[in-house]
Amino acid sequence: MQTALEDTENERVATPSRSEDVCIILNPKSGKKQTKPSAEELCRMMQRSFGADCTVKQVGKNASPTKLAKDALQEGYGTIVAAGGDGTIAGVAAALMDTNATMGVLPMGTFNYFSRGLGLPEDLNGAVETLGQSEPTPLHVGCANGEIFLNNASLGVYPRILRERETLYQKWGRSRITAYWSVFLGLAGLKRPYSLTVTVDGETTIHKKTALAFVANSSYQLEAFGLEGADDVRQGKLALYLTNAHSWREMAAHAMNLFRNTTEKGREFELLTGEDIKITVEKKKRMWIARDGEKERMTAPFHFTLHKRALNVMMPPSA
Repeated sequence: MQTALEDTENERVATPSRSEDVCIILNPKSGKKQTKPSAEELCRMMQRSFGADCTVKQVGKNASPTKLAKDALQEGYGTIVAAGGDGTIAGVAAALMDTNATMGVLPMGTFNYFSRGLGLPEDLNGAVETLGQSEPTPLHVGCANGEIFLNNASLGVYPRILRERETLYQKWGRSRITAYWSVFLGLAGLKRPYSLTVTVDGETTIHKKTALAFVANSSYQLEAFGLEGADDVRQGKLALYLTNAHSWREMAAHAMNLFRNTTEKGREFELLTGEDIKITVEKKKRMWIARDGEKERMTAPFHFTLHKRALNVMMPPSA
């Protein structure tokens, strides 16, 4: 069994036998350090579950999840496992999209929405065992201006919340309580709503002032917050939520309703569904876009698309 760590400077020549082997892309910064196994322990767990050789590549400053996953593809690995939070998983998925490789997931983040949606246990031992009993299943993938997202993408106040979250994580560590607190700190910085023009599937166009445009590709996440639209997502559509809130106080009230699963369509948000969504923002040519808990600046128009059956993911039969 191979347990030595690899980095991009230590690539090996691909061999045909590696199509049966497993490569784990591990983000050591995800989740809580005290509950995280070493690379050697993780390989032993995977070897027992899969009965195949295992290699770990660790995410670092010059080694992104996408870069490491591309390296693993070139080296001939047939199964590549993302071990980390939703951002790490999305990074690995970006490299594996539209390839013959299979992606596995080990939940090691704060919320783990994607892995929970797959039916994987949140404890690592249970997730490894379940992964070994899973089968490749094609899933739909969302893209924002060509960049992948598995759970959601958004513009408006949420990227501000992520900036607050990063600051709190550095000070207090990663936890769900810290993440929830960042919501209220981010909302407090909201000054005015944005003026949006939204076109769905080239047919429906609306104009709306809103503080948040949220595009969802995870039926599990929508059901977790009691939001309508989960059935549309399961049927192969993106769900766009445009909040009716204009002030930070209204947004805070809506956030509390989300936590209590009492959000109401029409009163608090407008829901649109489709496979192709274009959004322009008045007087804004570049904005921060959030994708699966990560953020980056993008240039308008903001184009959200759904790519059908684009990613092969190990999923338990029960899911």
